Amino acid sequence: MEKVFVTIGRQYGSGGHAIGEQLGKLLGIPCYDRELIQLSSEKSGIEAGTLALHDERTSSASLFKIPEKGNRITEHGTPIVDTLFLAQSQVIRELAEKGSCIIIGRCADYVLQDREECFSVFVTAPTEARIARIAERNHMSRNDAEMAVRKVDKQRRTYYEFYTDKEWGAAESYNLTVDSSQFGVEGTAQMLEEIVRQFMAGCWKP
Repeated sequence: MEKVFVTIGRQYGSGGHAIGEQLGKLLGIPCYDRELIQLSSEKSGIEAGTLALHDERTSSASLFKIPEKGNRITEHGTPIVDTLFLAQSQVIRELAEKGSCIIIGRCADYVLQDREECFSVFVTAPTEARIARIAERNHMSRNDAEMAVRKVDKQRRTYYEFYTDKEWGAAESYNLTVDSSQFGVEGTAQMLEEIVRQFMAGCWKP
């Protein structure tokens, strides 16, 4: 196949973002993560800062609603999380139409599930390894890092399962699940590059 859309779901602290960026460099294709917030802002007419507060979350759905004025894609009173999901889904489909790309999170595997070019990956790692990574990266205590890991994982799980009706992190929900602690960021990206190229050539088998 000429194009490929690699979607990466990830546990917090597993290095999914860094792996996606490295994989994009190896494949020579763009990787989108936080850029989706700005693109969704342009699509919806809502400030990027406001959308960023609700990115990959559902808990605020009943607390924050978008008024009709200034909102180009939803009706009066639509929860901002639904507005953001709709905008990001449209952006993801448009990016896929333009060419090969890597999408981090945002239920991209679900949004692109009808495209044969979609290859979905879930990046995981042992809890202790993820806590250590977050503590070091964010200059946090171990206890604070553990709380952050559990909180963000819960948010991502709730978000994914709410919009997809699939189980977040379950092997059957993705083409491939990989433990990044076994290979590191660069090693995981290199392994994924080989697998994705096999997938594009039509010779990859799970």
